[in-house]
Amino acid sequence: MTASPLLSVRDLTVDYPSRSGPVRAVGGVSFEVAPGSVLGVVGESGSGKSSIGYALMGLTDASHAILGGAVTFEGRDLLALSRRDWRQLRGNRIAMVFQDAMATLNPVMPVGDQIGEVFCFHRPDMSRKAIRAASLELLERVGIQDAARRIDAYPHQLSGGMRQRVVIAAAIALKPALLIADEPTTALDVTVQAQILGLMQELSREQGMAMILVSHDLDVVGDVCEDVVVMKDGVVVEAGHVDDVLSRPKHAYTMQLLNARPSFGGGHMQAEAAHG
Repeated sequence: MTASPLLSVRDLTVDYPSRSGPVRAVGGVSFEVAPGSVLGVVGESGSGKSSIGYALMGLTDASHAILGGAVTFEGRDLLALSRRDWRQLRGNRIAMVFQDAMATLNPVMPVGDQIGEVFCFHRPDMSRKAIRAASLELLERVGIQDAARRIDAYPHQLSGGMRQRVVIAAAIALKPALLIADEPTTALDVTVQAQILGLMQELSREQGMAMILVSHDLDVVGDVCEDVVVMKDGVVVEAGHVDDVLSRPKHAYTMQLLNARPSFGGGHMQAEAAHG
């Protein structure tokens, strides 16, 4: 008997308001994510891939987006959740890593306190001492060197790679079932990018955490993901196992993306991460 998917997306639509009427950013997208699996959502800028991530996190209120279709996570209808329900779910069972760590982090708060906020909100019974200990352990887990000193550092005192590690630490603090990573390494150099992606894969395996990796980079998708969804103009043009899609593409757009890259897959980023 096949286990139920952790996340099921059926005919998801995302429409943004404009002066001339609704603009459709996502047009009827469907996919599933199994527990512990890694799905890549790939496409060029404007393909709608980031809109999917924001919709799955319940972060579309500010844009007044109108959502349609059906999205089920752990048996719950995400599109029917109240704001209160979302506050309890977000950061607890489902979390997100954004591409710009500097914009994500509070510039006037030590990074350890920012990780601690997750525990303060979702685990109010934890003592301050326990929260600090848990935050320190997370910094060490994501590879922050000299974590006991860095825990009191401010974001501007850390490198780009270290800031992204802090963001990941906060995202995995409560061991969510699903982590959505929206272009998490775009601003980082190749070596640091490989290290961060290797870390995320390792965390996924360790915690049995499913992951959706949103990216425009087929090298990244080829190295990290098990399955891939290729998007163009808000719709899925191709989907399947990553090896099949990237080595035997069926859609002209997938071929176009592959031809625009010097290489893909091959585990080269994982190798760099292992030696980084």
